[in-house]
Amino acid sequence: MEAEREEPAGSYHECLLRVAELGGALATGADPDPLIASLLERLRAFLDATAVGLLSGEAGASEGCWGPPERSDELRAIAERMRAKEESGEREAAAEGPWTLLPLRGNGWLAVHRDAGGGLRPPERTAALAVAEAVLHLLSRPVSRQNRRKRRLLEAELMAASLFQSSLFPRALPALPGFRLAIAHLPAGELSGDFCDVLPIDPHNCGILVGDVAGKGMAAALVGGMCRTAVRSQVAGCPSPAGVLRRVNRLLYGDLVERSLVAMIYAVVNTQTREIVVARAGHEPPLLRRPSGVSELDAPGFCLGIDSGEAFDAALADITLFLAPEELLLFYTDGMIDALAPCGARFDKGRLVAALARTGGLDARASLEALFRELASFRSSGGLADDVTLVALERVGS
Repeated sequence: MEAEREEPAGSYHECLLRVAELGGALATGADPDPLIASLLERLRAFLDATAVGLLSGEAGASEGCWGPPERSDELRAIAERMRAKEESGEREAAAEGPWTLLPLRGNGWLAVHRDAGGGLRPPERTAALAVAEAVLHLLSRPVSRQNRRKRRLLEAELMAASLFQSSLFPRALPALPGFRLAIAHLPAGELSGDFCDVLPIDPHNCGILVGDVAGKGMAAALVGGMCRTAVRSQVAGCPSPAGVLRRVNRLLYGDLVERSLVAMIYAVVNTQTREIVVARAGHEPPLLRRPSGVSELDAPGFCLGIDSGEAFDAALADITLFLAPEELLLFYTDGMIDALAPCGARFDKGRLVAALARTGGLDARASLEALFRELASFRSSGGLADDVTLVALERVGS
């Protein structure tokens, strides 16, 4: 029986944990090679590749190739050829038979081997390059003996945290005929529990998920990643957003209770009928921008992790709506309305409603940019209390 392919998101998150562990190994003087081999294997699973290698760009680097032992000679030969090309001024992505060679920022390449051939999808490519560049950076960065352990550990943890946070948001957006979709995220400078996803369900239905975990730090981000993965596992065969959230609450309740409360809002957009169905579990109600003004879509429901079943199930309900051309639905996390001005005033919901009304006539992307400009002007030099995530869904066409 053919082995089931590993869940890509799980493989990618394992890569991020290995980045942090690699920093610890380098800080203590331990042999990093086993961790690099493990990380490349997780990256191989994420890319559904036959093999993955990491090549240093430094000429004559005898230990500058990492990959499967049985392909070490092949990878060294490829590295020498790529270095020669770079010396002649060539530094582009290249193909050598089944190998795809992707240049890394700094000095090196990521080598991906696929028996079936075919290029990497842009989201896969972006994610894989980010991990490979972080690893090569840690391996090549000179660090003085003084404070070596602390600096290596801190640098690795910050890299892993940054990569993990970015993994909680979609790296590319699908086309939604009849709609425009835009997503914007403004980090508060500290790892938090905001997460977002766009989930193609079938040729005519696409899910939009926005969530926020109570708290900050790696623990909140890990819970956010767990919730995002859980929703992905439940959307197939369940057309009701409320039904998906009920399933996810049952699935995660044991892990969430006494740890974290999670607010989520999940919508399914039908590009054929133009119907939008929304369910809300304790999340901020979305705002609806129409020519007549801005109103709130008050769908019932409370946070995941409070109740294991009956009360949570009964509180949730699907709300159905249709947008007319140029009308817009805005999803947002509470970091937007909790932002503070230097005087201590909050950018509350009233200010957000007024700001959204002033975006009338702007498309989804331009509307989010305008909202962030208003937020920046309000905050002036003030910091953010929490991350801000905005998702705008705009109806286009006739």
